[in-house]
Amino acid sequence: MGSDGCTVCPFAKYWYLVLAIIAVVWLWNRVFNVSKQTVQQEISGVEDLNEDSFGAAIASGPVLVDFWASWCGPCRAQLPIIAETVADLPAGVRIAKVNVDEQKALAQRYQISGIPAWVLFKDGKEIKRVSGVQSKEALLALADSVKDTAPVE
Repeated sequence: MGSDGCTVCPFAKYWYLVLAIIAVVWLWNRVFNVSKQTVQQEISGVEDLNEDSFGAAIASGPVLVDFWASWCGPCRAQLPIIAETVADLPAGVRIAKVNVDEQKALAQRYQISGIPAWVLFKDGKEIKRVSGVQSKEALLALADSVKDTAPVE
């Protein structure tokens, strides 16, 4: 047997490539599984809306709706801020989320072109909208603004 052949495994001289591929696949799965777990966390007091539940959810009282997507880094960064904000919302104000990938018709209906996008509704009417990651203070100010704002026509 010569020094350039392997009777056990003809690919033995490429072990480092096999190891690199395994490492990349492992890292890929690790990163995307962690991000999916983070995004799929339920936040107490925040309702996930779909086409069927949207109309009823915004029909009465003030509701802050977060249009987001699971692949969006800023949207994922917004999640802990939402969780922190829920407890301090003014009385009667609710927060809800709409996943734009799963609810494309809703995103189109409300002309959501960038995410995260926040739309404030009161009694079924749009009051105000803002885009981008919002701080807890900005969300509370937006929720508080519902008192003095007329619906957008």
